[in-house]
Amino acid sequence: MSDPPTQPFRLRPEYLSAAEMAFYHVLHELVKNHYVIAPKVPLQELFSVTRPNENVQQFSKLNRKSVDFLLLYRDSLQPAFGIELDYPQQTKAREVDEFMDGLFKSASLPFIHVTVEQTYDPQAIWRRMREAIKQAQHTDPLDRMGDYSPICPRCGITMVLRFYREGALKGQKYYGCLNFPACTAVVPVSGD
Repeated sequence: MSDPPTQPFRLRPEYLSAAEMAFYHVLHELVKNHYVIAPKVPLQELFSVTRPNENVQQFSKLNRKSVDFLLLYRDSLQPAFGIELDYPQQTKAREVDEFMDGLFKSASLPFIHVTVEQTYDPQAIWRRMREAIKQAQHTDPLDRMGDYSPICPRCGITMVLRFYREGALKGQKYYGCLNFPACTAVVPVSGD
């Protein structure tokens, strides 16, 4: 009997770096009665690209990027707050930082950067979080209806805007599943 083929995958020795783990413990004590902490959340799991057939190039901006810590409301597990750790050598604003700031702002989701330190002042972090929450409450989110793309009722993924090319509905818009032709689910465009 031959040995099964080996896979080239291994469990990483640490899921969180030492700096991330140290901050996690401070954050846990600070928010344990209010939020659940989710570390290293991929942006693709948190945000979607609206009108994907028109914004194909935007997918790469979410691809392989994550937010260091996402706070979730305890009862609903809905996103409540994002935190990104910055290392002291990152003194200049990086392009990815500007992208993250804009991304969270566009969703009216509070977000802060925290510089990695040997010790943290939990009250200072809490004050910064409260200030970010206030700012997010005064920020109008982007027009959601203009950017609306429904979720496929069969596949659970974003649908794309399409046009009927023939038949009685020729020229009219509809939303079709990204898995077409395997999935032929259709959602009508409201107003058409």
